Amino acid sequence: MKRNKAKRSIYIRIFGAFLITYVFLMIGFCVFLVSLEKEAVGKELSAYSSHISDRLEEILSDNLDSSNNIKDIIKVKKEFIRKSLVPMHLDAETAVFTKDFELVYNTNDYLICNYTKELEQNKSYDEYGMINLREWFSEEDVKKIIYFASTELEAKNVMDIYGYALHVDGWIDGEMIIPDKIYVNAMRAHAFDEEGNVSGGVGTVSYSKVFISGYKDTEGLPYIERGTVLYGYNENLSSENQYELRQMVTDESKLKSYPNLIRGTSYTDERVHMLTYRYYMVVPHQLTIKAADQGFYSDFWTTVGMDINLWDRVNSTMAYVSASCLIMFITVAYILSRQTHKIYLKQEELDIKRKEMTDALAHDLKTPLSIISGYAQNLQDNVHTEKRAHYTGHILSNVNRMDEIIKKMLEMSKLSSDSFEINIEDVSLNDISVKIINRYKNICDEKHIKTYIDGEAVIKADKALIERVIDNFFVNALDNMDDGGVIRISIQDNTFEIYNNGSHIPEDIINDIWLPYKKGNADRSNTKGSGIGLSIVRTILELHKFPYGAENKEDGVTFWFKFK
Repeated sequence: MKRNKAKRSIYIRIFGAFLITYVFLMIGFCVFLVSLEKEAVGKELSAYSSHISDRLEEILSDNLDSSNNIKDIIKVKKEFIRKSLVPMHLDAETAVFTKDFELVYNTNDYLICNYTKELEQNKSYDEYGMINLREWFSEEDVKKIIYFASTELEAKNVMDIYGYALHVDGWIDGEMIIPDKIYVNAMRAHAFDEEGNVSGGVGTVSYSKVFISGYKDTEGLPYIERGTVLYGYNENLSSENQYELRQMVTDESKLKSYPNLIRGTSYTDERVHMLTYRYYMVVPHQLTIKAADQGFYSDFWTTVGMDINLWDRVNSTMAYVSASCLIMFITVAYILSRQTHKIYLKQEELDIKRKEMTDALAHDLKTPLSIISGYAQNLQDNVHTEKRAHYTGHILSNVNRMDEIIKKMLEMSKLSSDSFEINIEDVSLNDISVKIINRYKNICDEKHIKTYIDGEAVIKADKALIERVIDNFFVNALDNMDDGGVIRISIQDNTFEIYNNGSHIPEDIINDIWLPYKKGNADRSNTKGSGIGLSIVRTILELHKFPYGAENKEDGVTFWFKFK
């Protein structure tokens, strides 16, 4: 329960810290990205200014007199209808003013129509005009006409309706067309391309869908038949935003008071909603401002207004970066949380081991200290003076035992130190094994223990430390077997093994015998060892990166390590 609570706390804290960091970084990145996009829009507008100037020059070039005044205003307005000053996808509103700030043309929400104008000698040419629907039709009819003008349907089979074409009969009044009748022509699919899009169609006038204005001509205006609406109606043209933009670009006072006219292609922007900015740009004719007694002027001024939602321009990038960073942050937070939890568990395990070792050490030292204290008290009180030699002998024996425990602890501490270095050299495992067998020959003879050695290997290792490992294995075998037993050393297949017959190590603690003060089985041991020997062996073998272990055999126990 305590561990689960600690794990939950670690994960919550790390994930919480990463989440807060992620949120602040994403907010900062969003602000930075929006500021870059805002700057990019400004550059795009500056680039459009050249396009606007060129298009205006194209329209006006043949329609100006020597004083740069428009010769035929109706003709020029029709040219403006035919040629857009700004790219259509921008949903921008534009207006053109003379040098005296008189409005020449501005964009609107009228239908654009094309019709044929007849000349003498059977000649004709195309003309353009506009229809102000709201001036001639009811609001209900306007909605229907707009629907037919803007609707695109999905056609899957031949003769399916994929859209509508609108034709107009009416009178010409300058650049405007006064409608008499508007006919709706249902367009049916006739052919499809490889992608399933309509590549050819046919249409017939549906006389059941005819809109009549009811206008009566009293001025003798020219009459046209079957004029054609050129493209689908853009519903955005009648939106509130577009109306406000139209008011802005046609505002003569705003143009006159524009503070940065002398800069020629400069613009202003203001935030109208969240991340939607309204841009207003003034472009002089031929990108040139001339000096005059009254200040500066241009032969013509073009004003441009548009609303741009910066979020629409950055949301895909923001979504990609946010998702990528979120995945990265979650991954890093998970890895860090997991590693931190492992460190916590390891630290907790070390604390438990440290406590166990301290308790075991206190227990091991307490016994000889109690004996020493008792014997010393007897010597001080002159109790059983005839046993003085016996008392002093036991005192020295227990002092030596305590000294051995402390030496082994210091040795293990030294081996575990990061600064400890091993001296690598060629080491013969057979020679060391023979040396150790000879070292304990007298004990083996006394206990009638037979020793065997088989195999040879020369390894790269620290000779003194490997000798300590084999010595400890051998002593451990001696301490945990009865008289008349067998110790067998085998060196083959990159493995060193030392076997002794006798009782088994309980399987539930066989992996714990390498820990300080963890003994395999008190019943197996005939001595009172320090409990540190196998822990020192483990440290030495891990320094050499040699795998090691202990296994219960059929009638005994084998300790082993593998070498390279």
